[in-house]
Amino acid sequence: MKKSIFIIFLVIISTGLSAQINMVSKKIFLDSLNLETTSPNFSYTRVITNYSQKSARYVVTDFYKNGRKKMTGATLDRDILKKDGEFIYYYKNGAKESVIDYSDDHKSGKEISWYENQSKKLEKQNSWDSKTKKSQTLILNSWNEDKTQTVTDGNGEYQETEGFVTQKGEIKNGLKQGVWRGNDFSKNISFTDNYDKGILISGVSIDGNNIKTSYSSLLEKQSGKKVVKSK
Repeated sequence: MKKSIFIIFLVIISTGLSAQINMVSKKIFLDSLNLETTSPNFSYTRVITNYSQKSARYVVTDFYKNGRKKMTGATLDRDILKKDGEFIYYYKNGAKESVIDYSDDHKSGKEISWYENQSKKLEKQNSWDSKTKKSQTLILNSWNEDKTQTVTDGNGEYQETEGFVTQKGEIKNGLKQGVWRGNDFSKNISFTDNYDKGILISGVSIDGNNIKTSYSSLLEKQSGKKVVKSK
């Protein structure tokens, strides 16, 4: 009899705790582009741990379909992801992919990443100026998958891949310098850029029809239009 009462008591406590967790948390489903979707078509799930409580920061964790963590950190807005503080990212097998510091949704501070076998891949230093709204990233150290170091103390040859864009060139004092060549596979173009102390000063892209487009700033490159500078 006592055993039965004890079991019922545990069930009540467990149910109460579960209800409390569900009350303060929110779970949403995301597609491959991290946009909210319905559950049958989801790629990831996101849990905002303290969603129903008024707070300056909310703990947010993304999960792969296999249940392992994809990302965890804190957001300043419970409904819009505004990263603040340290975020940890993981590969699908559970291995750590990167650790990145954010300030008000901008990279600011250390950034370290690893290959899937957990050998070191990259060390960056990010900065964000909230007054001028300008950011800067310094490449400090980088390694190939065979553990060969290609950038040491901000100097060397560096190859980066972000989404569909791959490019390679010289790093000097942590910044892009000289000629950089690369490809944007989403637009089917190749490009050659010229940098001075991390600033893009000129470049030429060539598309699949062999049409060349020149630009003299990063804004022109991204928009494909000439930027008229005010006097």
